[in-house]
Amino acid sequence: MNKLERAISLTMSDDISTNNMYSSYDPGKSMEEISKMEDAVYLTEDELIQKKIIFQGSDQDKLVNQLRDIRTALNKHKSKNLIMVASVEENSGTSFFARNLAAVTAFDGSRSSLLIDCNIDNPSVSETFDLTDKKGLLDYIFDKNLCESDIIEAVGISRYRCITSGLIQSENEEFFTHPRFKSLLMGLKSRYQDRSIFLDSSALLPSANARILLDMCDQVILVAPLGKVSAHKLETISRLIPKDKLSGLVINDHIA
Repeated sequence: MNKLERAISLTMSDDISTNNMYSSYDPGKSMEEISKMEDAVYLTEDELIQKKIIFQGSDQDKLVNQLRDIRTALNKHKSKNLIMVASVEENSGTSFFARNLAAVTAFDGSRSSLLIDCNIDNPSVSETFDLTDKKGLLDYIFDKNLCESDIIEAVGISRYRCITSGLIQSENEEFFTHPRFKSLLMGLKSRYQDRSIFLDSSALLPSANARILLDMCDQVILVAPLGKVSAHKLETISRLIPKDKLSGLVINDHIA
């Protein structure tokens, strides 16, 4: 697990405005639902280490504290709970960062995490959590008989759930323009605001699907591999992301 001890930094924007769209939100009901989110079988510490997922009590204090700081900044405005984690380019360690940010968010007993694998061409969530036989996002989009509960899976970590990319194979379509996808995201977002929803996305520049997600998410965290991205690329990416959504840049030198 020593390889996880890497420097991750984040500069958060302090001028994100609050816009509560969901007046029907009931915090009491939300807390009750979170308290019921129990997994039948929890992953052991050895299994978490093998999956490269941090946990409370691990020896990765530096990384845990950095991710906690990021979590706190992201949770500053609870209505903005749909968080896209995207990379400047492929092989930036985005999935590693997204699943661990979701794990740290679930440390908080008053919150829950949902990780959605939106990296259709290079999915990782199903393999990480041993859910390769489970239906997921693309199955839901194209099968009207599926409901949300059919694709939300326990991962073996308290208050942490995921949606895999699914069993349907990608053919480079722009899946995220589909009405069922938009309806799914908005439904998950408004269900209760003590859930942080993380969209594990593909790289922004080469992926049309990733750019579509920009219009739907509330916040964007950009992940860049340490010392491997030019200033020109960063400037190009920054022009793609609306300024009111870009919450920070993570410099990551753990590529997994």
